Amino acid sequence: HITPGSLPKSLHTLNLSRNKIVTIEGLRELTRLRVLDLSYNRISRIGHGRICYIIVIITVSPLHLVQQSTKTASVVTGLSNCTIIKELYLAGNKISDVEGLHRLLKLTVLDLSFNKITTAKALGQLVANYSTLVALNLLGNPIQTNLGEDHIRKAVCSLLPKLAYLNKQPIKPVRAREAATDSVAKAALGNGSWSSRRSATRRSSQGSSSLKGRAAIQRFSSTGGRPSKLSGRDKHSRSGNERLSMRR
Repeated sequence: HITPGSLPKSLHTLNLSRNKIVTIEGLRELTRLRVLDLSYNRISRIGHGRICYIIVIITVSPLHLVQQSTKTASVVTGLSNCTIIKELYLAGNKISDVEGLHRLLKLTVLDLSFNKITTAKALGQLVANYSTLVALNLLGNPIQTNLGEDHIRKAVCSLLPKLAYLNKQPIKPVRAREAATDSVAKAALGNGSWSSRRSATRRSSQGSSSLKGRAAIQRFSSTGGRPSKLSGRDKHSRSGNERLSMRR
């Protein structure tokens, strides 16, 4: 359960994965949200609506008379106000029908892996995102065994002509190579920020060692294969070694 107003309105990225959330609610004020992760919860419906609560109020008067009254309250659910979300991760839930995304007109990455989507008809409402959706993940859904990869690809590509990645695989390899450095490509292919950061660190360390090797080769070649002039520290250590050898 997400209490309305409990989160900062200026949030751009929000990770609520693995929180046993049943209903998408309490996000109405997060109008600046761009990345939302609701993976591995208990969500069965994306669509927006209202949940009504009945509140029972019991008051006791000075004469010890008990009065009971009821009041109803409602909470807006769904993502209807989060209209600029670009990446939405809903893996590992109980979603069987894709709905409630028609207002997310900037959605580029959608992860619906390991849910309960069984037919292509359940994906029909994705046509509202035809002009923006670039990456879609349906791995682990019953639709894979029901239709097969080829039929899924044809059905999805007919709905989403700009789709470049399906189930973490590029649809057009040439286009995928061109977008290899794009953040959308990294999200679509499952390259997390931590792993990419570690690989970048490894590449920088390897690059620095190779640069050192190149500098040594250049120094050697510039002296015509002869050793370069020694620094003051190297001369001192060398003269010390020579004195030791003479004493022996």
